[in-house]
Amino acid sequence: MPYTRGEERSRSIPDIVAECRQLVSQGVKEITLLGQIVTSYGKRGLSQDGRAELPLSQDAQQRVPTTDGKSPFVQLLDAVHEIEGLERIRFTAPHPKGYDDDLVEAYARLPKLVESAHLPVQSGSDRVLKLMHRGYTRERFLGIIKKLRRAKPDIGITTDIIVGFPGETEDDFEQTLSLAREVQFDNSYIFKYSQRRDTPAAGMPDQVPLKIREERNHRLLELVNEIAARKYDSFVGQRTQILVEGPSKKNPARMTGRTRCNKIVVFDGSERHRGQLMDVKITRAGSFTLYGDPAIVNL
Repeated sequence: MPYTRGEERSRSIPDIVAECRQLVSQGVKEITLLGQIVTSYGKRGLSQDGRAELPLSQDAQQRVPTTDGKSPFVQLLDAVHEIEGLERIRFTAPHPKGYDDDLVEAYARLPKLVESAHLPVQSGSDRVLKLMHRGYTRERFLGIIKKLRRAKPDIGITTDIIVGFPGETEDDFEQTLSLAREVQFDNSYIFKYSQRRDTPAAGMPDQVPLKIREERNHRLLELVNEIAARKYDSFVGQRTQILVEGPSKKNPARMTGRTRCNKIVVFDGSERHRGQLMDVKITRAGSFTLYGDPAIVNL
């Protein structure tokens, strides 16, 4: 938020593309474009696992005009997509207001743009969204989800949700639960509201008691986990591509990779697989983790 991070600034497209080309020449296969609100780009380091995260801001302010109906950010996606040798493009963190039709259409048009979208909804209640000054409604958010799934039926969609924002009633919270049921997020990052000094919300009336915030957090978490378990179970038996990132954090004797729709897959492999794109068959699902067997499809 501008209160704590300062004004937004943007690098030029040629500058970003040049850095991406350099990273790809060093073996990077996946680029993640980062921004304070990445979809507002243009409007106001290398890792061993074959992935790189590239910040889009610097000291100099750059403005990019809309061209052929494409926003500056979609123009950037097009330019990065042209880099030979690059396999995957991700971006984070966007704002739902930035998901215009040109960005939705990019998912269907650009093969390297992975089937993954993180859209922080924060609440399912229009009243609370207005209190948060989010700039969109529940209906607008649901419309974006429908368009994205029409463009990419297998897209993985995650979100952020705040429970217990000042003024949130039980009815407001029930609307958040119903939104989660309707959208069926692949995962949701849930935060209990806490007062932060020098933020507008800290001085708002009707602060929600901690006990109620904790109870709502628990109820939403149970629902999110239930939905995610069904989502992950649906991958069992499927063949999917992963980019191998390195040893598993919980079991260094095994390796982990990431699907295009941003699921972690653990499999029996070795250091020679790091940075490789490979196919695996999913044999079982755990808690927000998939387990695969590369031997079945990579003999």
